[in-house]
Amino acid sequence: MCLSWQRTPIVHKIVFSKTAVTNLVEQAKYIYEQTKNEQVADKYLDKMKNYIIQTLSNFPKSGRPTEELATNTRKLVYQGYSIIYTISDIQIEILVIYRENLPRL
Repeated sequence: MCLSWQRTPIVHKIVFSKTAVTNLVEQAKYIYEQTKNEQVADKYLDKMKNYIIQTLSNFPKSGRPTEELATNTRKLVYQGYSIIYTISDIQIEILVIYRENLPRL
């Protein structure tokens, strides 16, 4: 059987804002404080970052719209963390990553 089409992944450039990078560093510090294990903290954050990149590269609109937070934003969830992002024609920008009920935008 020959398929007349193949699914081509949608690939966007994914960038992390300064705030999102700061959020990741804070999470790494928290995980390290809880586990006293740098490898555990690094591994967790690597998994989160890979999840974000893989998911949003292929399915940029997979997060739910979050107009209540800011215009044209979406929210992706990873193991209790909320990832707020925007989509443009050229990139996806990760704005903030948080565990609390409300982000600090």
